[in-house]
Amino acid sequence: MKTILITLVSALALLRPLLAEAPNAPTETIAVWPAGTPGIDPSIPEKLVPNPNAIIINNIHNPTLTVYRPSSPNGCAVVICPGGAYAVLSIVNEGSKVAEWLTGQGITAFVLKYRLPTTADANFKDPVPLSDALRAIQWVRSHAKEYQLDPARIGIMGFSAGGHLAASAGTLFSRAAEFGQDAVSQTSARPDFMALIYPAITNEKDFRHACLDNLLPANPTPEALDALSREKSVRADTPPAFLAHAKDDKVVVYQNSVLMHEALQKNGIASKLNLYEQGGHGFGLGRGSDDSTKWPGEFIAWLKSNGFLGSNPAAKN
Repeated sequence: MKTILITLVSALALLRPLLAEAPNAPTETIAVWPAGTPGIDPSIPEKLVPNPNAIIINNIHNPTLTVYRPSSPNGCAVVICPGGAYAVLSIVNEGSKVAEWLTGQGITAFVLKYRLPTTADANFKDPVPLSDALRAIQWVRSHAKEYQLDPARIGIMGFSAGGHLAASAGTLFSRAAEFGQDAVSQTSARPDFMALIYPAITNEKDFRHACLDNLLPANPTPEALDALSREKSVRADTPPAFLAHAKDDKVVVYQNSVLMHEALQKNGIASKLNLYEQGGHGFGLGRGSDDSTKWPGEFIAWLKSNGFLGSNPAAKN
């Protein structure tokens, strides 16, 4: 118990200055499965993972949405899936910072803490993370009126492994019926758009990233691995996508985004692929003077051109 308290105190000490300086601090945290679902134990605390370069967490037994509300909501919402190789979550660089920026654009942001397949003493392998992501979309859409949202403008954004999860939600949303039987589960789980930022997508041997192995038990079959390739699960009803990747990414190579873009185009899905010369991996909103800093502005322009930003009819209701 003493160790748990020390961990929580340390986490709060690190996060407090970040939250204090945030122009749009989180307003509330929502349990994704308030009535519970197999494997959830809210009494088990998440853990702060020591890292000199980022604030990262794991040991998530109670998936949640942290809500960031803009002062003037425009009706658009984004569920954010931080990355971390399906082993941890980069909860600030690919979570709260992104949410704060989105609220500055009038977009309501929901940072998802999803269960991780590497969690000790728990069976959170595939499709558990997918169930959390689909449930998040359903929860936001079912509460659209409360947050002044247009239920037809709810998207999902993911970074790295979180990009794989977001792509999974965008291509496998019909599986939501497997995971819930309450009123929220009756709401559509299909995101209206996807934003895939340096995503892990494929299990093609020349381009794959080992984080996808974490989703499966030891010694998976080639068929099981192949089923995780999201470019192969694109269908005619997959939502439009915005992709951003740096060519100098040595962790998740940019061909992952290329393969996804090509699959979307082949199926007649609107897709914009943005490749940058510099940025490496994990650049979040963009790194320094690298051209990866262009993607946030290009994403907003893409949302506007596809009709996801504009007047907010929900605010009039």
